[in-house]
Amino acid sequence: MARARAVDRRLFLLLEIAARKLNRDADARLKSVAGVTSAQAAVLFLLARRGERRMGDIGETLSLNPPAVTGLINRMEGLGLVTKTASTTDKRSSVVSLTEKGRALGDTADPILRDFNTELESRLGEDDSDMLHRVLTRLAVNI
Repeated sequence: MARARAVDRRLFLLLEIAARKLNRDADARLKSVAGVTSAQAAVLFLLARRGERRMGDIGETLSLNPPAVTGLINRMEGLGLVTKTASTTDKRSSVVSLTEKGRALGDTADPILRDFNTELESRLGEDDSDMLHRVLTRLAVNI
């Protein structure tokens, strides 16, 4: 027998609301201990794991548009977390590197987000966590 469903389940709206709530919670945790936001932490993690990156590569990896990347990197540079230099191969592009302060704050932020993920997995349970990971990965990769 077919399962009854609401005509409009508003999946997009629910994803947006959940993302905003989770982002606020993550930002509050990160700001109180590491002094960075989740967006800043994402850049710190990316640079720590993959080395210096062009601004466009950061935007592509984190799914941010160019003005958002520029604003984010400029704020992080002002805080001394990253440095931005002109690319030697493309004068229209800038290369972003991690500073020692940025590396240290990234190291501080990492366990905070690991704990947050563990809490989420606990709240959802193993099966739902696995399913959500599969679905979100599919959405992130295919959209």
